[in-house]
Amino acid sequence: MFDGIDTIVLPVADIAPLRELYVDLLGFTPGPVEPVTDPAWQSLWALPVAPTRTVLLAKPRSHGGWIRLVEAPGLPAAEPAGRPDRPGAYALDFYQRDAAATEALVEAAGWTFRSPATHYALPGTTLPVRERMLEQPWSGLVHASVQYRERGTRCVIDHDGAEQTSEVNAVVFMTDRYAGAKSFAEHVLGGRPYFEGRFDDPAVAEMLALEPGEGFAAALFRGPASRNARLEFGEIMPGGTRSPDPVPRVIASCAMDDLDALAEALAGGEHGVSTGVVEAGDAAGTTRRLGLRSVYGATFDFFERR
Repeated sequence: MFDGIDTIVLPVADIAPLRELYVDLLGFTPGPVEPVTDPAWQSLWALPVAPTRTVLLAKPRSHGGWIRLVEAPGLPAAEPAGRPDRPGAYALDFYQRDAAATEALVEAAGWTFRSPATHYALPGTTLPVRERMLEQPWSGLVHASVQYRERGTRCVIDHDGAEQTSEVNAVVFMTDRYAGAKSFAEHVLGGRPYFEGRFDDPAVAEMLALEPGEGFAAALFRGPASRNARLEFGEIMPGGTRSPDPVPRVIASCAMDDLDALAEALAGGEHGVSTGVVEAGDAAGTTRRLGLRSVYGATFDFFERR
């Protein structure tokens, strides 16, 4: 049973720039930097080179949506996120208590936003959204900086007055198999459909550098406890010409109730290449895990819920 993404794994050649962004500017709390010595992790994360060290960045009062930076020297540079026109990881969403103030801090540190703040209604509703897209070139992603609405979005800001930025609220993977991705999230992982709509407001098109009239459908999934981060699949726009990135820039690490049942469901290869259940060791001990490079543009690292 899927109950949100516990940790967002970000493999990069050098963790220092992203540590600055997430810790110094977005307020995540870092754990100790630890070596990666077990070769099982390279296979689980489908990396072309071996990872050497890692650090976990947390929002201590949150329930998921943490970030794990993984340093893998020699990892090829990522392409810019560009338009949402190819399968793979595209965006991480964050909510801000005072979005304009946090964005000013991030800009002053030398990071780049795509455009001014954008205002639109959440598709199918009248709920106002204030959003701005930050370029995160080390992973070839964009980060959605979204103004928090009191009692409108469940995140750590709800119950921790010291937090200015939420945990990762959603991870967006674009896919060219949208119907299959939705079925996989619901019927294989056991995720609960949370929201589905089409993002084609002119303001959204401008924010993402789309042509007038362009847009894409997207669906969000969460679990029974509504723990962050949510899993989001977006349908790539027609005419996408870019090939998928051979390197998984984001790995969604998710606790599951029954890893053996999941391994059986994935064994036929219909949903992508799976490692099967393997043992992987780190500073906390050894855990049973399962890696999946799915055909839906998303890469996963599943482990058993304790």
